[in-house]
Amino acid sequence: MSNIVSNYNQAESAGRATVSNRAIESFSLELWNTLGFPFKVDSESELWRYHDSMQDGRFKENLQMIGSYSEHDFDLVTKTAKQILSFSERHLPIRNSGKHALTRSLYQYQLLMKNRPHDGPLRILEIGPGSGYLGLLLANDGHQYFAMDAAQAFYLYQKKLWSDIYGADYFDYSESSSRLDTTKVTHIPWWQFANLSIPIPDVDVVTINHALAEMHPQAVKTIFARLYSAWGDTDKKLVLAESLGYDYFKRKQALFADIRSVNFVVNRITNRVTIFQPNKSSAAAQLIESSKKLSFVARIKRKINKRVSKLTVRILRNKGGQLLSKQIKRGPLHHNKVTSAIDAATQPLHDFFENLVVDERTQDEIFLKPRTGDIK
Repeated sequence: MSNIVSNYNQAESAGRATVSNRAIESFSLELWNTLGFPFKVDSESELWRYHDSMQDGRFKENLQMIGSYSEHDFDLVTKTAKQILSFSERHLPIRNSGKHALTRSLYQYQLLMKNRPHDGPLRILEIGPGSGYLGLLLANDGHQYFAMDAAQAFYLYQKKLWSDIYGADYFDYSESSSRLDTTKVTHIPWWQFANLSIPIPDVDVVTINHALAEMHPQAVKTIFARLYSAWGDTDKKLVLAESLGYDYFKRKQALFADIRSVNFVVNRITNRVTIFQPNKSSAAAQLIESSKKLSFVARIKRKINKRVSKLTVRILRNKGGQLLSKQIKRGPLHHNKVTSAIDAATQPLHDFFENLVVDERTQDEIFLKPRTGDIK
């Protein structure tokens, strides 16, 4: 795997020649270009920066989100953590188990399993895999995993990680088109996804986490339009998003309208989880309904509900309200009780990571929240 950076850059250059200007614009990582986040490297020696990236300092928050987990989940995530740690020890200038991104990936894995369209092994496509740890969890669990990423640096980090762990069971379409049907992990470069003449893989589920709101609107429409073309109307396929990502451009409402316009229904399960399913008539009805202006009465009701919610929070913060919170299961006392219960349930997972690498922190975490002794 020598010279993987130059090999990828050459393949990308050739791939760009096969797609249009608008396709290149749409898959050009508009948000990261705006914010200045580095998503390209000149050397393989820079890839360590993308190990356990984008979830810095969220380990405890992720454990709260996971809450409960099965023995199978525990065995799966601990096996994967050891693989990541071993990879870092052999290939990177850092020793790190990937606990921040990996625990978030476990939560995403749980969501996928909870909402899976059928039992047994799945074929899952992830768009924007980040450090790639959800892919490890899924492949380790016996599912076929496909990944598409438009960020050169993340793509190459994923390639280095997955090819090291899975060997011949890893395939990269940027290098070849001769893929075995039994391949565990398959990499798809952005230019093949943007090229409408190249079929997308036949998958059961697509997951797009922390990315949809950050993507160019035309990239979103292209992805969902391609999926609908492949799937048609069915309740056996779905797209799952755990968080829409950083809505820097304030496009969330337009995002939903764009997705509905290419025949996908938008189902919000919670503020954090959204499921999209292909259904042309239902999507059209949702699009019409969402475009209607709220009536005067509806606007008043919304304002009243907001004020009642704020007043409820204020009441539950005082002593009398704290007693009330026990009865209605809301407020600070109830929240503290739930948090304590989750902490107790996730303690074994917390202890595993703490014992695996003592005081493990990423370099970004150290930079953002340095402690005494970090700066010399």
